[in-house]
Amino acid sequence: MPLLLAGCSDGDSSSADAKENSKKPPAVAETPKITDANDRAMPLDTYLLNPEQRETLDNAYAGLMSDCMKRFGFDYTPPTVTEQPSGDGPRTRTDGRFGLQSAEQAEKWGYHPVGGITEKDDSPWGAEGQKMTAVMQTAERGSDDPKEKFGSGGQVINGQTVPDHGCVGEARKKLTGSVDGSVGDPQTSTDLKLDTLAKAQQDARTRAVFAEWSTCMKGKGFDYADPLAANGDERWVRTPQPTRHEIQVATADQECRAKHNVVGVWFAVDHAYQERAVEQNAEALSEAKADIDGMLKASASELAG
Repeated sequence: MPLLLAGCSDGDSSSADAKENSKKPPAVAETPKITDANDRAMPLDTYLLNPEQRETLDNAYAGLMSDCMKRFGFDYTPPTVTEQPSGDGPRTRTDGRFGLQSAEQAEKWGYHPVGGITEKDDSPWGAEGQKMTAVMQTAERGSDDPKEKFGSGGQVINGQTVPDHGCVGEARKKLTGSVDGSVGDPQTSTDLKLDTLAKAQQDARTRAVFAEWSTCMKGKGFDYADPLAANGDERWVRTPQPTRHEIQVATADQECRAKHNVVGVWFAVDHAYQERAVEQNAEALSEAKADIDGMLKASASELAG
């Protein structure tokens, strides 16, 4: 009778090695010397909407919502999507992963968006300033209860039956196939984008260059642990226009970033984490890409119609 040896098979060993390697920081192939990474692609970009695609999707959704509400006799304008600041907006994706990267914008606007902060209506339903009556909200959301976000519909308004989840549900179903569908980036892609962002920011290589940046800032009279702290200083949102102090901090921030290649290191580390995420989540991301393609195809059809 052959002796059974206890232990791992080669397959189990390889799996264990892979798991162990996944806990280690990924290797960085190249660290570019840059002050702006907005025009550089990231591995997850394929599985996320770029600005042009998002605009196409937003326009299709807005048209579907307007048409649906018009059936019930309402002149309705959907909320507009907040645009990226014109002076420092990513060109290959919709998130500003590395904060402010424009010395020119820093000198004029500090950490404020170009033009400053404008007053906006915080209402989640309807365009800014648009008055939403109770019956309009029923048509929009499919619920008579103002405390309920969505309802099953079925109400009759001006001879028309409200669909499940209202006009929002109807628009979502046409673009995603489901009244609960997310009109935007797939959840898998969003989760990985945020996960890799957090890991890259806490990576020892990124923290080391952040420490150099912090020392540089102290030499200019400003005490911040990292660029995130400077960018997120709550004082900046208290005024519609940047203060002189804010501009001084933002300008020093850009100078210290350039001196220590902060964006280059940060980008390279983030890129490495995203590469690994794509490799480890190939199947789920393939489905996410299919969801995006489906939404864009449906959007193009709606806009053409």
